[in-house]
Amino acid sequence: MSGRGLKWERVCENSRTRLQQDGSLMWMPFHPQVLKVGKGLSSKKGSFLAIWKGKAPPDWCAITKDMFILGDDKDCKGDVWWSGNVKEHQAKYFDQFEEYGGVSCVLLRMKDRSRWVVPWKKLRPLWVNGGSLNLESVGRYGLQWKYKCEGQPNYDWLTPLKEQSNV
Repeated sequence: MSGRGLKWERVCENSRTRLQQDGSLMWMPFHPQVLKVGKGLSSKKGSFLAIWKGKAPPDWCAITKDMFILGDDKDCKGDVWWSGNVKEHQAKYFDQFEEYGGVSCVLLRMKDRSRWVVPWKKLRPLWVNGGSLNLESVGRYGLQWKYKCEGQPNYDWLTPLKEQSNV
């Protein structure tokens, strides 16, 4: 997690955990590699000084009975979400993952707090051309999360992704 959009990343983590509890998938987070370079604060037990070691992969990966998924959580706080928020090294992971038969996606929250799963196959051409998404265009690229249980938040991004992928 980069530090920006941490609340959204927690929402996404809760969504993946709920889908795992439902028996829909199994998932695991990817954390950036760090190199321990010194002692941390003496007042904080277990803390240490560290630096980033290279560039991190996307945020998480998941597996279902019929698909492998690599994803990253992105939050749009303004009127426009720039596709360049997917960094080049993340795009390379997405491309390679799809070459091996997986499905890559971005879980995106727009300014109006609507929740979208944007498949990389649809997002990639926009990313290559440096394009952006707004509330009017996001529906052409992404799929809205669904309500799975009455009285619960819309935490299901997997069903629309599977429907779009014909799985």
